[in-house]
This record gives sequence, C-alpha cells and structure tokens, in this order.
Amino acid sequence: MRGLQLFILAMALGASVPAWAEPLRQAILVQNSGWMEPFYEDPASPFKPLVTRLGQAAGGNGEVVVGLFNQADARHPSPEWVYRGPGSHPGLGQALAKADLAHKQSGALADTDFKEALLGAIETGLESRPGIIWVITNNKNSPNNSDETIARNREFYELLHEEPVITRVAAFPLKMPVQGKHYRANGLMIYALAYGEPASSALQAILQQPSLATLLPEGHVRLKPLSEAAVRFLPTGVKNSPGIQAGLAADRSTLVLSFDAGTLARTAQVEGRFENLFNPYQIHSARTSLIAPPAIGLEGTLSTQAVQALEPGQQSDPLTLALRLPPLPSQWSREVLLRSGYEKRGAIDIRLDDQQLQVSPAFIAHMAELFPGDALPDVFLPPVQLNSSVTRVPLLLKVQYPVWPAVVVYGGGVALLAALLLAALMLGGARACTVVVDGQSQQFRLKPFASAQVMDSHGQHVATLKRGLTGARLAWVHADTPIRLK
Repeated sequence: MRGLQLFILAMALGASVPAWAEPLRQAILVQNSGWMEPFYEDPASPFKPLVTRLGQAAGGNGEVVVGLFNQADARHPSPEWVYRGPGSHPGLGQALAKADLAHKQSGALADTDFKEALLGAIETGLESRPGIIWVITNNKNSPNNSDETIARNREFYELLHEEPVITRVAAFPLKMPVQGKHYRANGLMIYALAYGEPASSALQAILQQPSLATLLPEGHVRLKPLSEAAVRFLPTGVKNSPGIQAGLAADRSTLVLSFDAGTLARTAQVEGRFENLFNPYQIHSARTSLIAPPAIGLEGTLSTQAVQALEPGQQSDPLTLALRLPPLPSQWSREVLLRSGYEKRGAIDIRLDDQQLQVSPAFIAHMAELFPGDALPDVFLPPVQLNSSVTRVPLLLKVQYPVWPAVVVYGGGVALLAALLLAALMLGGARACTVVVDGQSQQFRLKPFASAQVMDSHGQHVATLKRGLTGARLAWVHADTPIRLK
C-alpha cells in the first residue's frame, strides 16, 4: 500500500495545475471481462447504448476518453483505449459498438484488476491531471481470480476511501437484467470518481444535471466524502421569538432569518429537524454540537446532543436551534440607508462527533436484488477512521428597518437638489431690462450681479444699471436726468 500511496502522491503533484489551465477531462472505464458476458452477448442488452449516453450526458462537448478494462496480460493491455474526443461525438458510440469481451491467451474469459484499471485511467486517460473517472462494472471479480488479484481489488476499494487525491466518489446501482450464453445478470454498477480537488466540485455539478437524472433515474449514493455535509437542517417554525420568521432559501440549504430591526427578541428559537444526507449510510449514533464562526457575530446552541438510528433521507426528532442575533447597524448608517433593508450573510457549522455509520438495511436489500448471491462489496463499508463530520449551513439575516429615516434623508436630498437646480437656473440666465431716458426706451440683457452704463441721446453716462439675484435696479443716476426703469 505504501508504494501505491507514493504513486498517487506523484500523480497528485501532476494534478496541481490551475483549474483554469484546461477543461477537466473525463475517462470512462468499461469492464469487458468474465462476468460481463451477458451484457455483451444478450441481443437486447441496453449496456452499450447506456454507456454512450453517459458519455454524452456527463461529457457533453468536453474531452472524453474511453477504455476497456479487465486484467492485462501478454495478449492485451488493460485499459485498452478505444476513443478520445468530445462526449457528444458519434465516434464514441461507434467505438463502443465494436467493443467485445476480452480473453486470456488460453482462450478463457479475462479476469479483472480494478486497481490496474484505475491507475491506468489516472496516468494515461487523464494524463495525471485533475479529472473525472467513470467505472462501469458488474461489481464482481472475474471467475477464478488469483489471491493476488483479489488482494489488489480490495486495495482498490481502500484507495478510493483513504487516498485524499480521490476527492469524491458516487455510485449508481442500476437495474439491467441480461442473459448471456453462460451467465445471467440483474444489475450494473456505475462509479464516478473525482481525481484532484478541482474535479470534486465539477463532479458534484455533473451529478445534479437533469440529463444525468433522466439517464440514471434511480439516483446515486455518496461513498466519499463522509466528513462533510452529513445532514440538512429543515426549519419548521420559531417559538418564543415574536417578530422573527425562519425558512430555507431557494437553494434548499441556506437558513434565512427575517425580522424587524425593532424586534425585542434577541434570540431566534428556530424549531426544525435534521435530515440524513449520507445516503446509503444510516447515522447509527453521533454527538451533535453547533459552532457559530465569529465573523457574523452569532452565538448558538442546539437543544439535542445526539442523533441515533437516522436512515438516509429520514428526518430526526424535533429539535431547537437557538441563535443569538448579532448587534445591528444604526438605521442612520450608510449601509442601511443605501439599501432596501439590511442583509448579512454568514454560516454555522453542525458537528457530528463519535460518528458511527452503518450501511442502510434498505440499500443492502436493494443491492441483493441487483446482485443476488453476492456479498456487499467492501467499497460500501464506511471507513472506521472517519468518526466526525462538519456540515456548514449558510445563514442569511434579513432585517427590515423603518422607512421614515430613508424618507427624511432621500426627501431632504431631493429638496436640496431642487433648490440647487432652481438657483442654478436663476443665476445662470440673462434677463431683459428696459430703461426709459428722456422718454426713449433702451433695452439691456443682464446676468445676475452684472451691471451696465446707461447713456443719454448725447452719449453721456447718466446712470448705472445693476442686476441682483431677483431683479435689476438703478444703482446711480445723474442729477436732473429724467430716467426710470420700466
């Protein structure tokens, strides 16, 4: 196992290129060894069309590489790469149509080596860069596998859980009854692995695509990570908190607290339940606690200190989340006046410690239906060392303030602006004035605070005309001169 860790570490160093350097590639590993015989031999098998549509739904126009895997020998490699190109290109389906079962040199159907296939997908298919690996398998080792191969396949399961460079693992149990010449099968398993940190969020986005849900309507289960997003908090109301409302945002995860700035209650007593998101695992038992990061200024407590026997998708008994509201800005502050109300975002963390997980009995029964007579693969057993998890719950505070401060500020601003505009109009334009000298009218146009000399018919200066802010006046008049403003 140590050599494998060093190999993966080397690959991880190669995977540390920036996420923006190039689009994430996806590798599709398609098993073509022993027990896969009915999927290839049944004339009505939907197997190959399904893989083609998977490449289209998951890969789209991005680059997809397809490899057939079994166990390499002197006769053939594993994986054998049969296609490289866009997931939407017809060549993908054409390459799969030619795929066939692999045989050993003896002529017997080939065995299976999952570890060999995965490392080949990382090194060659992804070229040691971050990407997504899909593994389509009947979930069985091939007949007559050696003890060495069985050990390597077990190591493959351990690798998925324990190697940090494998950041996310999902599995799709799929019903597909097929009949071959030698074997019969009732189901198929599709694994989706994220290699490298950038691939984790990319895979999570792909798993939420409607096209994938249409193709694989039975949905997926999460095998990794099991240290985060264990539960969802579902608010059902508030108690002893007049004026405060609680609910979920459209993303179904953000807790929204709405209240008026004048609300007297300073602690929101939010009632709700936990929902188990660890499908296919039952949260057999765990200690619960709440952590409110100081950035938002919240303090919080949980009314319950444990969850027990919580099945996937099941809701816990009612509980109360008490959140002491942080100090609020003044209603005269800029951040309030410049917005319609006030919002503050943050988060709270729900911790599960001493976390004991068990595979759900309902999932075990479903797997027994799809793979009758087979033991549950080790990959579905939760790692013992993962005994704690943290669920981050986004939080949004929406505070309504009185309207009148904004009316005062904005109304005063509008009035001041109007006054300034009026003054500008009054100050900026010239106005006509008429002066009568010796019975003769003279026209003048004066801007505010401007002046003009008034002359008589002989060209003598007989008066000075000045304009103020509101009107004009004769500031000086020569004695005995008949002059007036009209």
